[in-house]
Amino acid sequence: MRRALRRLSLLALALPLGAALMLYALQRALLFPAPAPRPHDARAQLVEARTPTQRRAVAAWWPASAGDATARPTVVYLHGNGMQLADAVELGPWLHARGFNLYAIEYPGYGPLHGDAPSEVSLLDAARASMEALRTQLHVPASRTVLLGQSLGTGVAVDLASRGEAAALVLLSPYRSIADVAQSMFGALPVRWLVRDRFDSAAKAPSVRAPVWVIHGTADEVIPFAQGASLAERFARGRLVALAGAHHNDLWSDHADALEAALREAARAAE
Repeated sequence: MRRALRRLSLLALALPLGAALMLYALQRALLFPAPAPRPHDARAQLVEARTPTQRRAVAAWWPASAGDATARPTVVYLHGNGMQLADAVELGPWLHARGFNLYAIEYPGYGPLHGDAPSEVSLLDAARASMEALRTQLHVPASRTVLLGQSLGTGVAVDLASRGEAAALVLLSPYRSIADVAQSMFGALPVRWLVRDRFDSAAKAPSVRAPVWVIHGTADEVIPFAQGASLAERFARGRLVALAGAHHNDLWSDHADALEAALREAARAAE
């Protein structure tokens, strides 16, 4: 009997440990599930830059009209982990109709950068390099920039905002940190300590001086609504827009009016 109990105890210990080790080994494949690359809309111009390690950084620039692009605000879009540049550029006509230029930043391992290895460090390096290109190549100042991050991209957007890169910040379905999201999924198993790419937005939020709109569905099945609500409180000028019954992937399709209202308010900060 004692031997059987000892075996059960070892099994009870081994199962969580095995799950934790599997999570550690596979976490980047789970966090960065890049889709198969496809071409973006050719009307958007690719803008290239170099990271501090001389890696290639790519963004797509699509102004609302010809002429002085700085005459209207520019939305810098940081997409979710299951998207790519081609999907991001599809927002161009929608944003143009509302008076915005579009600048969509791609991640290492995605789209035209599909051969590179994605990680928190590589994503932030690429985003920072692309923002430098927005300033020096396209001459768009931070005072005319609205950062728009979605899901995974909210962590990148908060990092850029904490560095003074925008006049306003809009976050769709954000998280406090990837470690917090992982912990909420695995309950008592202390997986937060195994997370390699943390994207700790909660720690960076107090450094953001721009006004912030946090838009989150109360029925979000991927990133719990409580994550966004808690993060909103960390910003000095944060505002939570709770969408009753909204999920993770239906914000653009079913709640575009709420997104438009937040962007219009953000645009006034970038005038």
